[in-house]
Amino acid sequence: MTNLQFVISEEITVAVEREMTLYIKASRAKCAILLSKNGHLISQSGYVADFSLQSISALIGGIFSSTQALARLVKEEKFKVMFQEGSKWNVYFCLVGEHFILATIFDKSTVVGMIRHAAAETEKALAPHLEKTLSDEGDNTPLAEEETPGTPSFQARESQGIELPDLNQEVEDALSKLFS
Repeated sequence: MTNLQFVISEEITVAVEREMTLYIKASRAKCAILLSKNGHLISQSGYVADFSLQSISALIGGIFSSTQALARLVKEEKFKVMFQEGSKWNVYFCLVGEHFILATIFDKSTVVGMIRHAAAETEKALAPHLEKTLSDEGDNTPLAEEETPGTPSFQARESQGIELPDLNQEVEDALSKLFS
């Protein structure tokens, strides 16, 4: 589980929104969302009625985490791209940098090849902006280290009795809201 902290300035927000808007136009997707790997929605472009983007973000974060576990089982460092095809809607998502996910919701009016190409270009454009959110005045020092069992910050929080967020519970809650 990652509990990485990041700060998004107004300058970065404007740059991210500009790249997301260009992505929607280039890909002809209905909606694109940028989220952290732990499932927190950061930005969206486009719109799809009747979809809860907060729930979708939380679920994609959970799917991404399980997919990375699968990658390790098959001796891959990580999987960067995932595609889900439905009868009406498709979801494509890719890793941006090391800590963010670009997810795209699209229908049959566009093709996955166009999405894949535009997403790769957008990934390259977004990554430098998003890397700035993790550093302090451009020195590439993370504001907070990833907290995993074994890291000093994780052990310190655990010894203080501070409860870390339960990603599985967040995903279960999002699923319950989605199907209730």
